[in-house]
Amino acid sequence: MTGVRFIQQNAIAPGMSLYLDLIRFLAALTVVLYHTWHHFDSAAMKLPGHEAVVVFFVLSGYVIAHAASRPGITLGLYAQHRIARILPVAWTALLLAGVLAMAVPALDEESSLWGQTLANAVFIAQSGWGWYEAPLNSPFWSLNYEVWYYVIFATWVFVRKNRWLWLGVALLLAGPKILMLMPIWLMGVALYQRMPTFSQTTAWLIFIGTIVMAAAMCWLDVSAIWTGWLYDVAPPIWRAHYSTQVLYDMVLGIIVSANFAAICSLDASLQYLRIVERPIRYLASFTLSLYLFHAPLSELFLKVMKLDRPLPFYAAMAASIFLLAQLTERRTGWYRRHLAKLLAARSTAAVHAGP
Repeated sequence: MTGVRFIQQNAIAPGMSLYLDLIRFLAALTVVLYHTWHHFDSAAMKLPGHEAVVVFFVLSGYVIAHAASRPGITLGLYAQHRIARILPVAWTALLLAGVLAMAVPALDEESSLWGQTLANAVFIAQSGWGWYEAPLNSPFWSLNYEVWYYVIFATWVFVRKNRWLWLGVALLLAGPKILMLMPIWLMGVALYQRMPTFSQTTAWLIFIGTIVMAAAMCWLDVSAIWTGWLYDVAPPIWRAHYSTQVLYDMVLGIIVSANFAAICSLDASLQYLRIVERPIRYLASFTLSLYLFHAPLSELFLKVMKLDRPLPFYAAMAASIFLLAQLTERRTGWYRRHLAKLLAARSTAAVHAGP
């Protein structure tokens, strides 16, 4: 395309940063509504829950590429930051579901509650051709994918000695299902490393066009058409479970990437978002909590507490997620500092215990 240039980014522009935070929150909210709203309106239009996960994948690759490029970042720091961000929320969500399943046996439809919980706790539940859904928490599947993307990316970026050996091990442990959707995550990485820039007119056309295309694909249920075709030509694809929509997801990933690229060129036009910067940043700080806590909480409020009207249900959901986030996602900095202190103390102890 005439007039397109590519730039190496050193930082995320302010307007784009706000836009990405807004999209992150809206995508999480869409997933929540996708899993819950049909309980109150069975005739409601299907919401783009799976599509929101594709948005998360592209966004995650972009943000992780940025985080890994910061001055002074090492494999140790990268790992600490990912652990402090993911584990408090993920493990609390799994623990919550486990306690609910034990307290209300009727909720547990799985034959191996703790086996499946453990597999998800160490993020191998979707590895290989296996499929071990987190009890009472079906959305947890995508975190199994993302964590392995973090590991594979870190191996490539930070490991120098025997890199290819360790990369091969990581790819093998991740397995084919997870790797099938990794190109979508890498679209975000590529976008950060070589961001295309457009004229204002072109950027607006791309921005509007990508929204129209994504909406049309959802409305026309293109995913079902393409996945049905894939089942015909490659029947074993059914074993890929959450990756069976790979063709649709790839195209949608390209559309999302193009949307983000257009926004980067429109950064100056997004300065109005600064008017609501504080609420956007605040809401975005609950994204992972919204995503991982809503499913077990839905089981509690719908099946145990019988909150069968939208207002009390969503009020209880919002209050519970708010409280849980105060102990987990909203305290990421605290977990990061204490993890660093713990590792430093262990390192010092190891030195003193040496010969």
